Amino acid sequence: MNRYNKEGVDNYRDCVRSRLEELTVNQASQSSDIIHIRESVDRLEVLVKEQNGRIRKNENLLSAVTGIGAMLSLIFGSALTWLFNTKG
Repeated sequence: MNRYNKEGVDNYRDCVRSRLEELTVNQASQSSDIIHIRESVDRLEVLVKEQNGRIRKNENLLSAVTGIGAMLSLIFGSALTWLFNTKG
């Protein structure tokens, strides 16, 4: 009273085993890819932080130069105004 086909069951089990092995290989490959992507993103974050620091430093320097230029133009303009007012 054997209701099961032993050969069919064995074939099914072999198919399931081979599919599981294939899935395991795919998962390992994807895991490796994810780790590589994570490392790349971490390196990019470090580079962006370094660039942001340099940009901040340059912006501060530009602000200082702009402030000094504004003060020099104010002093130069005041001196010219004073010179032309004293002549008249």
